[in-house]
Amino acid sequence: MPRFKPTKILFCIDALARGGTELQLLGLLKRLDRTRFTPVLCTIRPATWEFELEDCEHLQLHVPRLVSPAGFLAVWRMARWLRRNEVEIVHTFFQDASVFCGTAAWLARTPCRVAGFRDMGFWSGAAEARLTKAVYGLMTGFLANAEAVKNHFVAHFGVAADKVVVVPNGIDTEVIPWTEQAGPTLNVGIVGNLNRRVKRTDLFIEAAARVAANHPDVCWHIIGEGHLHQELADLANTRGLKENIVFAGSIADVPAYLAQLQVAVLCSDSEGFSNALLEYMLAGCAVVATDVGGNPEAVQNEKTGLLVPPDNAEALAAAMERLVADVALRKSMAHAARSFVEEQFEWSVCVAAHEEYYGKCR
Repeated sequence: MPRFKPTKILFCIDALARGGTELQLLGLLKRLDRTRFTPVLCTIRPATWEFELEDCEHLQLHVPRLVSPAGFLAVWRMARWLRRNEVEIVHTFFQDASVFCGTAAWLARTPCRVAGFRDMGFWSGAAEARLTKAVYGLMTGFLANAEAVKNHFVAHFGVAADKVVVVPNGIDTEVIPWTEQAGPTLNVGIVGNLNRRVKRTDLFIEAAARVAANHPDVCWHIIGEGHLHQELADLANTRGLKENIVFAGSIADVPAYLAQLQVAVLCSDSEGFSNALLEYMLAGCAVVATDVGGNPEAVQNEKTGLLVPPDNAEALAAAMERLVADVALRKSMAHAARSFVEEQFEWSVCVAAHEEYYGKCR
């Protein structure tokens, strides 16, 4: 009898930074059944943070420009590597990784070529969209982390709907402890890096200033760091929040920090499916989120949180003030949110769905 050989999967991503997609990928790599799958991680640019990765080979490439002689040569070399190592599945994350490894996998005739969709394409200019759309035509399938994300790529990138499978994010529900927030609402916060304007931390500050007029005892927390820090700090000062706003910076243990918040906010203009949102809901925070992307697939309006339209400081402030003022409502939504996340987004559910998909697409 021939010995069973695990399926080799190459996971390709632009680089590893401390972000939601990166943490999801590392979580999946950690949990894949090694008796069935042999994962290999490929990064095409240097990592910007240190991470632990056990029992998984890591190809660390440096491809600064894809559309260049050096970029074309790197694609050809990757195709040779895929053939030589008998890789059966390539799964890409982010635009550049999809272009690079998607093309290489097509040249290598890798049987299963999968592109991951995890945002609403806010990064896409006209030239990038044309290139990425062409590469998507070389893929055999797609994985999206939300129905809204799937629908966006079907509508705007010409992807066939029947080739897109939705697998929601996973989260370790036992790692994030529940904090019973029984007292008054004194701490409201937002988690997100301060590098992307799409996260709209400025909108959080504008809305906080409106709520602070009636609730001066509330402390406003911004958890994250980036080049927009000073600009946002200046905005907070001009809106009269200097004495009761905290710029916490980059926090290693975000769940521990969430334990002090009664209300948590996600007010992005665009989202795929937010890990921060799931962390809020597990930690015991009542949630306010913009009605964009996959947010409505986690936040059931008026049940597990409140949804507001994007780019609307007045609506955001009204929802925040409602939860600040109504402690009973805040508590009931927090309890419902925790139960919903435990049922729908536990890592075991996410990993099982990925393994089922990989098993069928070989």
